[in-house]
Amino acid sequence: MPDLFASLPALEGAHPLLTGRRVALIGVSVLLRDDDAWYFEVQRPRYWARRPDGVLSVGIGGIGGGLLAGEDALTALRREVREELGVDLALEAPPHTVLLHQWRVAGYLEVPAGPPEAWPYIVNLLPPQLGGPETPDALAIVTFLGRPLDRPRRGDLFGLLTVTPTALPEFLDVSEWPLEAVQAHPGLGLDLASELPAGCVLRPVLTARAFRVVMGQRPKPGGG
Repeated sequence: MPDLFASLPALEGAHPLLTGRRVALIGVSVLLRDDDAWYFEVQRPRYWARRPDGVLSVGIGGIGGGLLAGEDALTALRREVREELGVDLALEAPPHTVLLHQWRVAGYLEVPAGPPEAWPYIVNLLPPQLGGPETPDALAIVTFLGRPLDRPRRGDLFGLLTVTPTALPEFLDVSEWPLEAVQAHPGLGLDLASELPAGCVLRPVLTARAFRVVMGQRPKPGGG
């Protein structure tokens, strides 16, 4: 697995959780928005799960994915956005970087001067999944802010969820949405390769879940 600090060296030593540790970069994503909407992935059926009560749960995530051999974070991100939405993107400088550890805010990192692509909006640290001598201390998904350079369209995604700017706080305010509520909401839109099963729920996972955690921490330090 790629090393986080080899791909984004500015992060090394920026926080105790990013100091003297082996952190594997398992994914890159972007919170993509334009004047009309925020764009989220509807995950493929193989990732769906059932709650204990039997209700089918469909994940909603950010735009992005894993790194191919030899790719750095930004090369992988731009490739994923082109494959998933058919557009290029312009990255935006975040107000700061939010460091998440086990789904809680562990700190806020100052954004240094320089190009926005040097610094992500969210660094989400997750526990390693396997043991052994080669196991890293943590896994990381890094998330950037960006705007599409053309109108996004569903590419190789199973589904695309659009959320208008005015509907975003409401969308992130709850942990899951019944499909029928999404379909009835004027600020939410679905573009799907095939229909979702009736009675399922949609829930933020990975990047969308991290974004929900971050948005729930407002007001942020410095009034940002």
